[in-house]
Amino acid sequence: MENNAWIHDHLSTGRQTGEYYATGDFSYRARHCAADGLVLAGDAFAFLDPVFSSGVFLALKGGELVADAVHAALEAGDVSAARFAEYGATLEQGLKAMRRLVYAFYDRNFSFGKLMRAHPEIRGELTDCLIGNLYRDFSQLFAALDEFARLPAPEADGLAVTAT
Repeated sequence: MENNAWIHDHLSTGRQTGEYYATGDFSYRARHCAADGLVLAGDAFAFLDPVFSSGVFLALKGGELVADAVHAALEAGDVSAARFAEYGATLEQGLKAMRRLVYAFYDRNFSFGKLMRAHPEIRGELTDCLIGNLYRDFSQLFAALDEFARLPAPEADGLAVTAT
């Protein structure tokens, strides 16, 4: 508290009753996106730390994708988990792309400036990822990010459960 004048000023009238804790990375993801008769949408399936407003975008885009998938499933009279596999794969693709960018952002050694100076050819990929055009090939961007940031291993896909 003493290292930050604003926090000190605002908390100085209070009384500490325990230890201070800092937390970060509120991200989570369900293991599966659907089961027979059930599909997870928005934050029920996944939440990504909202750097670049990614959490809001992914929730809205996921809502759009799941609405189309549910509409098609109801029209077909088939709400089995398998019916939502394409929805899960599409949503997963976007989550994976944004997740890598978010983790790079949090790496203390990462700098967008250094990345762009070393790899000006990926400017379009980086811009697309930042603005939410997440459903494309980002292999050049990811390869460049790997040079500058420690990124987590890819998570297992959150595909549909084929039977409940």
